[in-house]
Amino acid sequence: MGTRKVAVITGANGGLGYSIACRLLDTIPHSVPLTIVITARYLRKAVETIKRLRAYATERDLLSFDYVLLDLGSVSSIDEVASQLLSRYTHIDYFFCNAGGGDFTGIDWPAAFIEVLSSPKDSVTHPHFKRERTGRISRDSIGWVFQINVFANYFLVKRISSLLSGGGRVILITSIESEIANKFDPEDIQLIHSDQPYVDSKKSLELMHSAVVKRWAEEFGVQIYITHPGICQTSIFAAYLNWFSTFGMLCLFYIARWIGSPWHVVAPYNGALAPVWAAVDAVPEADPVDGVVYASACDRWGRCYVKRTHNATEEDRKNGAILVQELDKLVEDSLERIKLERT
Repeated sequence: MGTRKVAVITGANGGLGYSIACRLLDTIPHSVPLTIVITARYLRKAVETIKRLRAYATERDLLSFDYVLLDLGSVSSIDEVASQLLSRYTHIDYFFCNAGGGDFTGIDWPAAFIEVLSSPKDSVTHPHFKRERTGRISRDSIGWVFQINVFANYFLVKRISSLLSGGGRVILITSIESEIANKFDPEDIQLIHSDQPYVDSKKSLELMHSAVVKRWAEEFGVQIYITHPGICQTSIFAAYLNWFSTFGMLCLFYIARWIGSPWHVVAPYNGALAPVWAAVDAVPEADPVDGVVYASACDRWGRCYVKRTHNATEEDRKNGAILVQELDKLVEDSLERIKLERT
């Protein structure tokens, strides 16, 4: 029997987060004691997810579950989750920053039809027809999409850095859509004026990683990998699809795979490959954390593997440093505000 491993998965009630938990259960040997801590916004979802995971792992005896309720749109909630983790655990081995979202308003259907007809593969790899709302601000006076996808991860990891020190791994999850992000704008770091804040927030996550990966390894002894799940079926955009459009999207996924796309892994369990590999199997000496995005990929027959992609440039590192300055200021301001609220 080995030392107990502790894994925290934010947003584990959804497709990719739940699949990360399942793949983690399939990857870590049954002889290793394991605790999986999930986060969800609502108690009902947390309880249901743990019930499903227990049913999935009926043959594991050395397994336990825990949960914390997390609202990424509230800095107070993020801080409370950090406090709970610090009070319950002495060490966290794997921290999956999976939770997040977008402020979508629908689909530009004429543009979608044109994209699909002109380039079927690219239309379901780098779609330009998703409509996003511009200008949403969180209750903490921060760009809402920026807060839930970037700042929340930064704030939470910094707050629990002592639990991750000495070999803990943080797994950030970006998206292949970051390849079509707008140019970094130092005047709009919080993406309040962006016309595609979700896409741009994923690029911001990569910039953040390029700026902190070495520093946090030296300061905290934390390995930070950044991964993306390829392209798989998740619930993030499901509200704008009916059964017909969902079926059509899946058909296009398989067509794109067949004509050469390595990214259309389709199933969330396949998408979970790279995040879990980075947490459990990656070797820093052979699989560097600095400047590399590790992605879930597959061949045309659906056989999955981990693929290296996107090396950070000097411009990325420069922009990442500017971004992290803003994040540090937001952390400082947020902690001061929370302190005042609680006195």
